[in-house]
Amino acid sequence: MNSKFGNVRSMVTFLALGALLFVLAAPIVAQQIPASELPPPGTDTGLEGKYDPQNGIAQLVHDKSAESAASKIFEDERVLVFMPLPEEEVVAPGHVLVVPKRLGARNLLDLKPDEMCYLLLTVQKAAIAQKNGLGATGFRVQQNNGLSSSQTVYHAHFHVIPSFGGKAPGTPAPRRKLPEAEYNDIAAKLRAAWPK
Repeated sequence: MNSKFGNVRSMVTFLALGALLFVLAAPIVAQQIPASELPPPGTDTGLEGKYDPQNGIAQLVHDKSAESAASKIFEDERVLVFMPLPEEEVVAPGHVLVVPKRLGARNLLDLKPDEMCYLLLTVQKAAIAQKNGLGATGFRVQQNNGLSSSQTVYHAHFHVIPSFGGKAPGTPAPRRKLPEAEYNDIAAKLRAAWPK
């Protein structure tokens, strides 16, 4: 009798986990580019090809203007952490990108092992700054490789997207532009909370 209840409990658990996986995977699948919209075979899709030193991230790495400085949260000789520029829509206030400063890495496959380690350490620091500086109750790390995975800038980068309590898991936040005062306030809080 006890094993019968154990089997039923196992089956219910299995079905519940399967349903949860299906629900959580739906937003990921929805972000994929439909096969009909993919370029023909042999077209550069971001996993192979020449690095474009004029891509938007490469330009920001070298940009020393006051406007770009406002978006930069942390920078050293190896890595840059920045918020999307003020004119861009963000997934969540405090959304940052972590990028290697070395030019040439189009995606994760082009990163050297020591770069990968340092980038992930920096991703962790970004999440700590989001938690301590903005009160984030969670965060998501997103890294896209190739056109079919929605990579649009071919310079390796990680998105660190904070979340704040009160929304159901899997509910996408509406994208929005931040007013200048809010943008500057968030940037200042992230810089102040950056781990030393």
